[in-house]
Amino acid sequence: MVSLLLYDKDKKELETLRALSRDLAAVLSGDYWKICQADTRDALLSVLADRPLMDLLLYDVTPRDAIDRLVEIRRCYREMQLMVIADLATSPTAYMKPGIMASSLLLRPWTNQQARDVLEEFFQAYLERGRSQDDKSVYVIESKEGNLHIPYEQIYFFEAREKRIFVCTGKEEYGFYHTIDKLAEELPEQFVRCHRGFIVNRYKIRKVALSQSTVYLMDNLSVPLSRSYKPLLKELGR
Repeated sequence: MVSLLLYDKDKKELETLRALSRDLAAVLSGDYWKICQADTRDALLSVLADRPLMDLLLYDVTPRDAIDRLVEIRRCYREMQLMVIADLATSPTAYMKPGIMASSLLLRPWTNQQARDVLEEFFQAYLERGRSQDDKSVYVIESKEGNLHIPYEQIYFFEAREKRIFVCTGKEEYGFYHTIDKLAEELPEQFVRCHRGFIVNRYKIRKVALSQSTVYLMDNLSVPLSRSYKPLLKELGR
């Protein structure tokens, strides 16, 4: 699955970009594409409130304070591929900088064909990067709808239940068939076992409460801590 978010203050442009994106997704990839959209600041914040997965972002930098919000988004989604939507009235120095890391630009005014060409190049670069790169910064879940790439930085914990493994990315979770023992062997060192049924991302830990047998994570999440894993987690206590 490929997750794409479109943010454009112009509703007509937004619908055109969505239609072009859907057409290109069908041509370029056999994966399922989840496409979300927003045309206002409030709508954008509503989409981002659930900390969704985001592989690709098309972002309009022309609204007031849009660039400041984009910098905040980039902090949360460092692996995301970004296309900036701008116009000649917006100085390139405002959005072509390290804190934003745009990899593509759609400059107004544009025709449908121009937008399609830029989008195709943008999507192709993302898909080729995924096919050619042995990316050690993401966890890949295989499904009938296509592979789901979840950046490690967005994972809070893995939980074993109902004969499956569920990966939690905040307010969303994704299930797949695996064993937690095998998973613990496969994951990088930033993940640590804290319970027979839980593996936690140590970079998401806010506090280890040994007396409460609980690991408190960012964004008001928590997971249980069993006695056998307390010595391992003690060093991470705050």
